[in-house]
Amino acid sequence: MKLTINEVAKLAGVSKATVSRVINESKPVNQDKKEKVLRAIEELQFKPNPVARGLVQKRTGFIGVLIPDITNSFFAEIVRGIECVVQEHQYHIVLCHTFHSHEKEVEHLRMLREKYVDGIVFMTSKVTEAHKRFFSENKLPVTFVNRKCNDLRSFSVDINNYQAAKEITSFFLKRGHRQIAIIRAPLTDRTSGYERFKGYQDALKMYHIPLREHLVLRSTFKIDSAYKAVKRFLNEGYRATAIVATSDLMAIGAIKALIDHGLRIPENVEVSGFDDVPIAMYYNPSITTIRQPIIEIGKTAGEMLIAKIEGINVTEKNIVLPHSIIFRKSTLKSPVLEE
Repeated sequence: MKLTINEVAKLAGVSKATVSRVINESKPVNQDKKEKVLRAIEELQFKPNPVARGLVQKRTGFIGVLIPDITNSFFAEIVRGIECVVQEHQYHIVLCHTFHSHEKEVEHLRMLREKYVDGIVFMTSKVTEAHKRFFSENKLPVTFVNRKCNDLRSFSVDINNYQAAKEITSFFLKRGHRQIAIIRAPLTDRTSGYERFKGYQDALKMYHIPLREHLVLRSTFKIDSAYKAVKRFLNEGYRATAIVATSDLMAIGAIKALIDHGLRIPENVEVSGFDDVPIAMYYNPSITTIRQPIIEIGKTAGEMLIAKIEGINVTEKNIVLPHSIIFRKSTLKSPVLEE
């Protein structure tokens, strides 16, 4: 049998209104009556309905987090960072896996609204008109990770993806590479994925090297997709001396395909990744990559959202965190051949 405040009121010898005031801290209650209510709650092991309580307090203590791929450790680490912060503030996470589907994202957003979450941390490849409509109509605080949306009064946390990709491509160019392939994100990714591709393009332009379409490999962020893209590239007779993968999982798929084709890493082909997820350090060979401060991104996203929920003024709406290149064994440490 589910307990209600009726049983608490009866045991404490007070009215239901008094029990409600104690639970929701909505109005002052005589200390003697308050202690009776608290004793009754403890004796009955009564647990107030958090949503109902939240409606009274205008806050439920729940934050929605939407991620596109729960198997990708990049997103798992982001969630870990968010959780570190929200737990400190006595909030809880409602985690939603969207499978890279915009329809699923809207479906989950509606569900979270019905659950009366206080705000949302959103990771998506593209902010659609349906997303904008939802947030405009519902006025829910939202923080975007790895992209920003200027059309909404939202927050965002990211790195400078354009600059990072330009730097890693320039690293190869400075050392004499001219056949540099890129494994880029799907065309639907119009934010961070596009910015990384643009950084690659502009690095080539600096060295007066034309963009060669056969060196642009398209893949999803999954290992097997990158593996197939590189296998297809090699089977068609194309070659590259370096590959810029726009995620570490893509880099792993690329390395596996190259090795299966009889090529050595990094002696025949050098490969770089992006993100610095934990496996990048332990893969063989360990992967040279762009390090994103992944945990810090999650923490910052959580902090910004909670500040908005609690009415604290946030002056910086779009936070850009620093990145760095981590050199490992998937690239050579050969001298600079050309400046």
